[in-house]
Amino acid sequence: MNRRCVETGAILYITRWLKAGVKMPDGSNELREKGTPQGGVISPLLANLFLHYALDKWLENKFTKVEYERFADDTVLHY
Repeated sequence: MNRRCVETGAILYITRWLKAGVKMPDGSNELREKGTPQGGVISPLLANLFLHYALDKWLENKFTKVEYERFADDTVLHY
């Protein structure tokens, strides 16, 4: 994301969100070292950022004649 996003404030907040601990049912805090929280409110944003570059831009550059539609993580390719 650092290569694509020039908004340092956005990168800072996303980094903090990803490194934030998780409150466990017993009340303890567990630190995360990698990944995104399942069902977390930031997960759709990160998925769309990733898919924009990993899928959308790839399809546009490599398969210029293939039309596609993407809504969140659902994609339809039109041949």
